[in-house]
Amino acid sequence: MAEARAEPPATAEGGSSRELNFVPLVGGDSDVGLGFGEVGDWARLQPNAGLFRWRLENAAFISFKLRDGHELIVPFQDYYLLFSQRNAGAEKRWQADVRVAFTDETTLKFYGFGNAAPLPPGSVNSRDTEYGRIHPTLSLQRRGVLGHHVFIQLGSIFTYNRLSVSSTSTLAVAAASGSGLTQSLLGDFRSHGVELLEVGLEYDTRDNEIITRDGSFHALQLRVSPNISQFLPYAYVQIDGTLRFFATPIPRWLTIAVRAVGDLLLGDPPFYELARFDETAAIGGTKAIRGVPAQRYYGKVKLFGNLELRSQLASFHIGTKALVVGAAAFFDAGRVWTELTRAHPDLDGSGIELKYGVGGGLRLQQGQTFLVRADLAWSPDARPVGGYFAAGQIF
Repeated sequence: MAEARAEPPATAEGGSSRELNFVPLVGGDSDVGLGFGEVGDWARLQPNAGLFRWRLENAAFISFKLRDGHELIVPFQDYYLLFSQRNAGAEKRWQADVRVAFTDETTLKFYGFGNAAPLPPGSVNSRDTEYGRIHPTLSLQRRGVLGHHVFIQLGSIFTYNRLSVSSTSTLAVAAASGSGLTQSLLGDFRSHGVELLEVGLEYDTRDNEIITRDGSFHALQLRVSPNISQFLPYAYVQIDGTLRFFATPIPRWLTIAVRAVGDLLLGDPPFYELARFDETAAIGGTKAIRGVPAQRYYGKVKLFGNLELRSQLASFHIGTKALVVGAAAFFDAGRVWTELTRAHPDLDGSGIELKYGVGGGLRLQQGQTFLVRADLAWSPDARPVGGYFAAGQIF
């Protein structure tokens, strides 16, 4: 599935070294099919700190899938370049990120709003539940220290969005003849821009940002989208809160990682954001609740959590490159609500009705700054299981 190419460490000023990681990908997930691409990074490490001074990360991926057993389609393309720089020294006083990305998704799903959204009858063609979205993005973020382990983050994220919605799709029918609430939440499907201005507070005591074994990382984030003419038509506020805890009671063999996430949208967001948090799928998908299909549930309020038990199985070298093979078992669960201000039991149900996934996977760590993971997850929503291959831990 992957192979490693190593570059001998190059001594830099102050005794630091450079690290190069590159992994060709042959994988994907059950949402977008199988594909190929690459992920990699080039980093200059801090001397004796286990951290980087600067890091250039890139990824490219394209997937393919058979529809109706014979039609070959391209559900997903994603390309990005991320440059991160931080101050010299081990104290992590500031970090700046610049990210340029292009994403083309052609099989995004829409089944309706709320935690109780039903699947359509079997007579409905699967392509009628789909829509497309092309969204190039430019993001600028700066993280600085406020106090002991306390940081402030400021940023700007601009995304241009072009939607493709068939006139016979579930989405188009809901926009034309759905309830007043449904039509209000959907809006229209014209091309548009979204500018998000963000400010966040973080508390970070992690021992390592890439391969975390001990500490915690908590964040509270506020994003504001202004309405400026028809090009930036959506005025809304997004509030995210995330708690992360890490502990290693048995060195090497057992690391316990726990995450709890809350996402709240207020105002008039674009409808696709109701299925997402932090630029990715929420109740479902590779970075939230594995096993639940991505875009399965839409709501302005989302709560979910993850429990992972991680273990290192073996370590070895290829040339001068240190590699570690590991494994993980996990349980993910969460729920959505259509709105915060009004109850909609017809859309959200009236009980707990958690959506969940359980499973496990393998991890391959290269050096100090790079990791890839492969997971399989079962869920009552899965068909029959969800499979995922991605760079980095889920959190």
